[in-house]
Amino acid sequence: MSPSDYSCMKSNPLVRLGAVLLMVSLTGCDKLGLGQKGLGPPEVPSDAALAKISYMSAPDSGPQGRKVYDHLWEAKTCGDLETAMRWNRPPNVPGGPFSKEMVYLTDSIPADLPKDSEVFLVGKIQKGDPLVAGGQVWLVKMKDGSLAQAAEMADLMEKQERETADSKVKALDKPSVAGRALCVQAVYQGMNGKDPNDATKKIPLFAVLYATDREK
Repeated sequence: MSPSDYSCMKSNPLVRLGAVLLMVSLTGCDKLGLGQKGLGPPEVPSDAALAKISYMSAPDSGPQGRKVYDHLWEAKTCGDLETAMRWNRPPNVPGGPFSKEMVYLTDSIPADLPKDSEVFLVGKIQKGDPLVAGGQVWLVKMKDGSLAQAAEMADLMEKQERETADSKVKALDKPSVAGRALCVQAVYQGMNGKDPNDATKKIPLFAVLYATDREK
């Protein structure tokens, strides 16, 4: 890494976090660990909900032979992806790279959401733009009408592209088209996003680990 690259990482928290998240994702640490003691039964989707996503690949590759949905890009809708994620990462079981419970945000973003929370977020794309350093940043509208920004670093987007190189289905299909559903696994960065309608107003900002856009 050159001195200029290091300086850029120090001055830009999204770039710095993106590099950290890339290293984490390469380790495969986002698979669920259910061997922890003192936890109640995992809050997983119903059998009926799982039957609706039976078309998605789910080999017995998790802890103790538990199936894991490891081809998330196969999800036809954000709802299907959420079902797969809730199976992989039940909301009441700590897991993933940060050993935290996943927070599922499909309607609104709580005002008291702790910074650095790991979330699964679904909203409608209002605008998608490339980042100067590579990658993509989205302005997203939640069901309650509130806005948020979500940014994915170039390295993580390239990793997604490599994973689907031999697949007809891609995780990101038309990520810059307004009105499409955007579903992301991300880390909350606090109220550090920019509201395009009010330069003095801050909105929630999320650093994206994985992103998919779909018609719904």
